[in-house]
Amino acid sequence: MTKLCNQSIVNGLKLTSIASLLLLAGCASDSASVASPTTGTNASFTATSLEPVKDMQAKIKAAEQTFAQSQALTWFATDTMNEAKQSLDDALEYFSEYELDSDKANDSIGIFSSKTYLQATQEALTQFKQHIKSAERTQTEAMKILNEAFSNRRELNSINAGTYFPQAMAQAEKELKKLVDYIADNDNDSAINGQADLLRKQRALEVDTVTTIYLADSQKELKRLQTEQAGQHAPETLRHAETTLKATEAFINAEPRAKSVIQEKADATAFALAHARHIAHVVKQLKAMKTSDYERHILSYENMLLAISQELGTEDLRNHPISEQGKTLVSAIRETLNEQGNEARHLAQAKNKLAEQTQRGDELAVSLVAAKQQIAALERQHTAEKNLLIQQIAQLTDSSLPTEKTAQSPQSPATSIQPNQPVKQAEISQPEPDDNASTTSGEITSPATQQEQPAA
Repeated sequence: MTKLCNQSIVNGLKLTSIASLLLLAGCASDSASVASPTTGTNASFTATSLEPVKDMQAKIKAAEQTFAQSQALTWFATDTMNEAKQSLDDALEYFSEYELDSDKANDSIGIFSSKTYLQATQEALTQFKQHIKSAERTQTEAMKILNEAFSNRRELNSINAGTYFPQAMAQAEKELKKLVDYIADNDNDSAINGQADLLRKQRALEVDTVTTIYLADSQKELKRLQTEQAGQHAPETLRHAETTLKATEAFINAEPRAKSVIQEKADATAFALAHARHIAHVVKQLKAMKTSDYERHILSYENMLLAISQELGTEDLRNHPISEQGKTLVSAIRETLNEQGNEARHLAQAKNKLAEQTQRGDELAVSLVAAKQQIAALERQHTAEKNLLIQQIAQLTDSSLPTEKTAQSPQSPATSIQPNQPVKQAEISQPEPDDNASTTSGEITSPATQQEQPAA
């Protein structure tokens, strides 16, 4: 009975396989019949089918560029960016199936799926865009919620905290990344609660770094002085230097970003330590000096004061105690500085006055240039008016010439005949004027008078 059942099952499977093969053969024949259109239809179909392929190729290229430019998002949303990379790889894999043969773009991606390669590529690109946007939202949310922690991080990077304390810096980065991962998993409360502890660690690291940068040398110098037992020789000076160093450390702990003030305090600390070293050295020398050398030592200091007084032009002060010599020299120096200050003020006033005069001279020069330009403009205007007047006179002269010619035209024969009169001689030779004549030498005798005179 069991064998019969098994045999029937085998037969059934064989029939099913045969039916499947016949069905596939029918589909293949249908595809072959559909895939044999005319030549003109093939050309039109090929041109149309290439357009989606080119469009998809451009989209994939843009997605690759977007992914390359979004690498900074990986630190904020590692899992999401990995998913975006996987979606992009899927799109590339689907596209490779029909990149060289556009006819396959509309083929099904599997026997039991109706989705085409073109559709699958588009869906993968859509998922890629969604992952990128999700990563961007995570970054924005993290920068907002953990704003103070990121601000401390930037400050630590600016002072190169990782160079001085690499392990502490790596630990701070690890804890910050942990809080960002909380936000990526939509657990903002855990990120907010964990930020307080991170801020304390970041601030401690910043204080340690700034202290190392500005006070490392001073801290080492203080330890050397203590090791050399400088306190036995100059206890007060060394105590002052130590106090100055502690005050600077306290200020850095309170204001680690007040760099200019920290620099001033660090310089003062280094000065105090150097002073303590010199004083301890001098006292140590005094303690080792013989009694007979005391006078020579005191005179060496007095000679220094004498050289200063000579440079200042003061009298020899060695007949006074050394303390009084010092006070007198200080007063002389102050007077000299006051005189120099007065001279400097007078010089500054003279410079200001010279600058004012120079400015006035510049203003006068500008005014002179403007006046010259105005004179030149008036001269040009005068020349233009003169030329215009000459043109008008010429025009009037030209217009009056025809009238004069008409007035001087020859008279008619009847009018032109005149009786001969002996006026030729009179016209040629005028009689000499009498001294008692009433007419001036400039006047001309009229023709009627000439006719009344007898001919010569």
